[in-house]
Amino acid sequence: MKTFVCVITLTWLVSVMGYQPEDKCIGEFQYCKNNGECTLFECNSTDTPHCTHGEYRCPISNHCVKGAEAYEECPGLKGTHLDHTLSTEERVSKLIAVANITEMISQLTNAAPALERLGIPAYNWLSDDEHGVRGWESTYFPDGPGLGASFDKELLFEVGEVVGKEARAKHNYLTHTTGMRDNAFNGDGITVYGPNMNLVKDPRWGRAQEVYSEDPKLSSDLTMGYVNGIQGAYPNATQKDKTYMQAGACCKHYVAYDLEGNGPLPSRVFFDANVSTRSFWEHYMPVFHSCIVTSKAMHTMCSYNSMNGIPTCGDAQLLNGVLREDWHWDGFVVSDYDAYANIYSTHHYTKDMEHAAAVGMNAGLDQEGGGTKAISQLQQALDDGLTVAENIEKAFGRLMRMRIRLGMFDPPTLMSYNYLGKADLQTKYSTSVNRRAAAKGMVLLLNKNTSRGKPVLPLDVSMLQDKESVLVAGPNANNANNTFGNYACDYGNCSTNVTSILDGIKNADTGLNKGQVVFEAGCNTTNCSQTDYTKAQTIAKQAKVSFVVLGTLGWDRLDAGDNANPNAWEREGHDRISLALPSNQYKLAEALSPEKTGTPLVCVLIHGGSIILGSLLDSCTAIVDAYFPGQQGGAGFADVVFGKVSPAGRSPQTYYKSDEELPPLGNMDLYAKNGTTYRYYTGKPVVPFGFGLSYSTFKYSDLAVDKKQLSPCDTLHVTVSVTNTGQVDSDEVVQVYIKTPETTVPAPRIRMADFTRVFVEKGSTKQVRLAVTPKYFYVVKENGKSDFWDPSLMVEKGTLQIFVGGGQPDYTEGVLKTSVDITASAKLSKLYSC
Repeated sequence: MKTFVCVITLTWLVSVMGYQPEDKCIGEFQYCKNNGECTLFECNSTDTPHCTHGEYRCPISNHCVKGAEAYEECPGLKGTHLDHTLSTEERVSKLIAVANITEMISQLTNAAPALERLGIPAYNWLSDDEHGVRGWESTYFPDGPGLGASFDKELLFEVGEVVGKEARAKHNYLTHTTGMRDNAFNGDGITVYGPNMNLVKDPRWGRAQEVYSEDPKLSSDLTMGYVNGIQGAYPNATQKDKTYMQAGACCKHYVAYDLEGNGPLPSRVFFDANVSTRSFWEHYMPVFHSCIVTSKAMHTMCSYNSMNGIPTCGDAQLLNGVLREDWHWDGFVVSDYDAYANIYSTHHYTKDMEHAAAVGMNAGLDQEGGGTKAISQLQQALDDGLTVAENIEKAFGRLMRMRIRLGMFDPPTLMSYNYLGKADLQTKYSTSVNRRAAAKGMVLLLNKNTSRGKPVLPLDVSMLQDKESVLVAGPNANNANNTFGNYACDYGNCSTNVTSILDGIKNADTGLNKGQVVFEAGCNTTNCSQTDYTKAQTIAKQAKVSFVVLGTLGWDRLDAGDNANPNAWEREGHDRISLALPSNQYKLAEALSPEKTGTPLVCVLIHGGSIILGSLLDSCTAIVDAYFPGQQGGAGFADVVFGKVSPAGRSPQTYYKSDEELPPLGNMDLYAKNGTTYRYYTGKPVVPFGFGLSYSTFKYSDLAVDKKQLSPCDTLHVTVSVTNTGQVDSDEVVQVYIKTPETTVPAPRIRMADFTRVFVEKGSTKQVRLAVTPKYFYVVKENGKSDFWDPSLMVEKGTLQIFVGGGQPDYTEGVLKTSVDITASAKLSKLYSC
């Protein structure tokens, strides 16, 4: 078989890829300032350099070649693991054959050192790029619920593409021009620790701000879009480049993780999640199947907690069993930060760290995230017979397989991704996607009429021409950094291209000038411990409209006094005790309400997990739920409130009336108390999952299914016509829900089976086609926990009710209904198929 090599010219790179000549080296080669050579390893600090300016130092031989194009002249590579003409599996086998155990073990950690003898450069795998590349000069998109509220699969694919491209671009730039390979920060790699696709079982969870939703179907589809975009795949998960991946995505946190454990609860690193067979396969696992199996994510992160008495990072049934034997996945498993060591140090599952090292390795854990406490004991565990060399070889091989797929050992001119650089960070395109994402995630929860007889939103700019006609208040109004949420900018320049809500209102393209917009916070911090409503209220009485920006803090820096109130902030390591906002935030809204000022009040919510709306429903004329809307959050918000974009965000979480509606945080049973999440909840929500108002109206008609008798293993196709009956062009989120009223075992009350977001011009009609698959209408028959790893996932014979409309049928007008008969019962495999 002949091998064809594509020669990539600098002219093409500059015109098409945006490659900049100041990138002095390409690929995994770093630039050495002392002599100008390009090397995979440490720059030579002696007076006798290996190579001269512009030359590339070959791996293994240290031979010098003149430029990247001459790399294939390097001697000694043919027929080895560095031979790009061999298959990936051949290369992995050859590398395992020549590496010794000490070298293999050294690679089983985040900060993998160079193996210069084998031509393997150092690499730091740690990159917490959940909704943007962490660190400076990157694009930070809305955090989890903000993206989840978009209900837009195509948008998440675009976001993923930008994140993957920027991850590669930043990694290249820092390597090529600064020689930072051995001094890499979190966020400088191309193995992305995202998405966080756990589900929001309890919105008090501190990391609810990172995840898309409470629903398996919504989170699955958004996750697949994001993962495919990051990895350089098409939406069907087929790689665009048949040889190389743009970057690698991570499915985290595996599994049953939704507790940080501050306050009265045990920390997540001690927590043992008691999970039933039904909850595990019905709620926790479908989204991981979508990420790992359907989208072929590069790696999976095991979580901090134990599950049913076994640390997830040491559970052989969970790792080798489900991932590799049942799901046939060939990626690698990394532990959450120090979770490998926690098998012993916090869970006390083993008698010492040496045994913990063996337990993780034997279970199928491949890499220690964080430190090296466990891996440092692995050689001793091997010597003592607690594990075998074959397990270490498998772990090493899985990691090297992914580095090969990323092109990290190949001639630098073979892969177009190697030419991405600084010019590809925060581009006009990525900024436009970011602004669009922010606007698409805005959920209009309330929009009352004003004294003019029309809803307050979209704002009529013609009435805002007087000086000081717009008041903007609230502790989050001018806090641009709090638009990020978790895992965004932790060091360097955090303010590039960021718009707060105040900035968005001031800078909106509406004809307003900044003198018409007045900012008066009303209280000092998110905690609102020091308040002065009087001045803000006085301004509001003279204004034509007021905004108050409320919510929580979600990033890593707290304002003074905020940590005194556990409900003022939510993030990794900190759960809220209550869904309520700090009490003075409600009082601030009341002080600015139309009842007290005569002026319409638009309330804006910046937060992650859902909150108790309470008196805000009375105080506010309109409520816009912005979540943590990202760098362009203020601009996206302005696009919605001034009518440039009709809102079509839908709530990705249920909003409860009070904390008493929920079981205690840490109860993993979805059926407990009143049930949690919309699928199980039997009470009346304040805001249902899938709810959101629009500036337009829609009518559904012509609902049809492609069969009335459904085989249990078949997909049901649904079509419906959607007509925009309003006065503005708008997106609409078409939602399909199912009920299975004749099930013989407990099952979700209702389930979303499919959804799509469509644009419909005013007065026009679109026909929409959706699908209902067995993955979203099976039930779980269980016998305690004896069948935990061999579950009975059953599609049962009986009636399948289908509802199609703009929201859940119990809370939304105009939803259409039909039903089909499932003709027989059938068991699904753990791949959720017959």
